[in-house]
Amino acid sequence: MTTLFWSAFLILLYIYIGYPALVWALARLFGREPVRKPITPTVSLLIPAYNEDAHIEAKLRNSLALNYPKDKLDIVVASDGSTDRTNAIVSGFKAQGVTLLLMRDNIGKSAMLTRTVPLLRGEIIVFSDASSELEPDALRYLVRSFADRQVGCVSGLYRLKGSSDLRGEGEGLYWTYETFIKRQESRLHSILGAHGAFYAIRKERFERLGEATINDDYIIPMRIVAQGYRAVYDPAAVSWEREHASVEGEFARRRRIAAGNCQQIIELRGMLSPWHGWVALSFFSHKVLRTLAPLFMLTLLLSSLWVPSPWGPLFLSIQALFYLSAWAGYLVQRSGRMVKWLSPPLYFCMGNLAMLAGLLRFCFSRRRVAWDRSR
Repeated sequence: MTTLFWSAFLILLYIYIGYPALVWALARLFGREPVRKPITPTVSLLIPAYNEDAHIEAKLRNSLALNYPKDKLDIVVASDGSTDRTNAIVSGFKAQGVTLLLMRDNIGKSAMLTRTVPLLRGEIIVFSDASSELEPDALRYLVRSFADRQVGCVSGLYRLKGSSDLRGEGEGLYWTYETFIKRQESRLHSILGAHGAFYAIRKERFERLGEATINDDYIIPMRIVAQGYRAVYDPAAVSWEREHASVEGEFARRRRIAAGNCQQIIELRGMLSPWHGWVALSFFSHKVLRTLAPLFMLTLLLSSLWVPSPWGPLFLSIQALFYLSAWAGYLVQRSGRMVKWLSPPLYFCMGNLAMLAGLLRFCFSRRRVAWDRSR
């Protein structure tokens, strides 16, 4: 049992501290930034939408105000069977050059992207969520990395705007941590997936998605990497997220992502081959081990009960204090208040609990996950 305890502890230490330190060191020794030049290729800005009448008008006004040549930019909204006022609002922007592509039924985001992307005319396809707000020069920054012919995908920086809820307090810290890792992975070779709020690909590199694909913003970039291209990160290309989420909504969102993680590990298992070099190391450390982290956390907690003093009682006390802090954070959040120092443990524990739930859901449920973003 002591061996199990120390194995779980060392694996968790590697996942959350060791790997970030390792990839930082490797990036400094072997990495290189992509060639970036101020280019203006033809771009199709694709905004997937499903019942987005609360955000779509602001999104279109923001998109039309981007600092990019108008004759080289198409703005396209793909409405996946929306039943609210989304379609009517988008139609009102037709005179300003906005195109509406309608799916008669809610076929799911992945199936919709498979149908829509081949219809677009841009050399570069930019995906952006309806609830995200792009900075004026964000598009120019995003496309400049495509001056490097080895680059097939570029992800922008995701930030939260004026949010004091769980997602703002917890995910703000989480994304500071994740941004650091992404910068190192990008410099070493490639990031593992992009953020759906704002990323771009070469249209010619797009491959059709399976209808059951969950995390399209991970599968699309990783398939491009598998073709021999780089997926890089440009933190100068900033998108802001306006939407808040409840504890329950955030849990559902992360559970769905977790189920997608399991799907990706199976579909992209070939990326673990040593032939993929640094990407294989990143995929194993940042995707496979991180997805299994909740199992290691459970192992550490249970094995602590049998480890002799002083380590067993000490680690058990630390874990109990941490999990009680997360539970206190949940109770405070439910009461409508916010205690900042309780948000990080709550977000961390909720994320790993959602990861565990997503793993179990993937293993035991065969129901197709529909596209319905957390509110």
